[in-house]
Amino acid sequence: MSTSRSSSKIVDAREFRVSYFLVPGFSLLALSSAIEPLRSVNRLLGSNRYSWNVLGEKKGPIPAGNGLEIQASHDLNDPPEADFTIIVASLDLENFCNKKLMSHLRWLHRQGRMIGAISNGTLLLAAAGVLEGRHVTIHWEMFDTLKAKFPEVDVSSELFCIDKTIYTAAGGASSMDMMLELIISREGEATAADVAEQFLHGAVRPSSEVQRSDLRWRYKLTDKRLESVIKIMEKNHSAPVSVARLAETVDISERQLERLFLKELGSTPSGFYLNLRLDRAHNRLLATTDSLEEIAEIAGFSSQAHFSRAFKAWCGASPLTVRTRKHRIRVGKI
Repeated sequence: MSTSRSSSKIVDAREFRVSYFLVPGFSLLALSSAIEPLRSVNRLLGSNRYSWNVLGEKKGPIPAGNGLEIQASHDLNDPPEADFTIIVASLDLENFCNKKLMSHLRWLHRQGRMIGAISNGTLLLAAAGVLEGRHVTIHWEMFDTLKAKFPEVDVSSELFCIDKTIYTAAGGASSMDMMLELIISREGEATAADVAEQFLHGAVRPSSEVQRSDLRWRYKLTDKRLESVIKIMEKNHSAPVSVARLAETVDISERQLERLFLKELGSTPSGFYLNLRLDRAHNRLLATTDSLEEIAEIAGFSSQAHFSRAFKAWCGASPLTVRTRKHRIRVGKI
């Protein structure tokens, strides 16, 4: 255990109060990653520099997405004083509507208080009207949804974003990165580095890091031409680019491109592309209330019927069945 750097000068000596508002189905990993760095600072500095509480629609247990429950000690009828209020949410936000929360967020914004969101909680901040013109992030599965529903918001694919009093993190482990940045601003870089070491986190990651892993690592690519082609595929789901055009962009023939895909990915270019589009549709079925027609269009299908046939062939269940059951289905390559 290394604490040698923790004696660095404290920038702000006041106790900092954080409220976490939990939306049912929240990610327990995201919540823990946002709380534990504060606990660690208190331990390393030997004082109660930070305090925190849990808010809910009502007092009592709130289920996480994995079924475990966290107890809310406060509700919005009498919220505690907080310097920083963070919304922690994950999937299934379509059925969540709380006017008191929207009103409370707007009040905090008018007061100039710090407001945060983790994972898809950014959607709730946008719905409250506090993100106009702000640079924010959200989990990559909901990136397009936030951009489409709230065009006035500057949406980024970064791990976390800080725009004045608005803090947003993409979810999961990025919650810790966002809180480490808060610790840097209040305690200095040395203390934040000590906290990161406590959790075997490695170097403190900057906000500019993107959420999804590098294509070469994700697909174990050895050919840069494949990387270029897949980047084009990922940017063009709703209007698929022809295989001939993809081959042309990397200055090889269609046959050469097909051989590269089969060698490194075990799939044809068209099959790989279709997998990407259907996987995107699958994510939107689970995470949004978009109609099947809208999802078919976003995934680049000419009709809902065409989309439904391709989707069922891909995973063995219809889009409606997947949405109704709300679970992920194991799929293979086409």
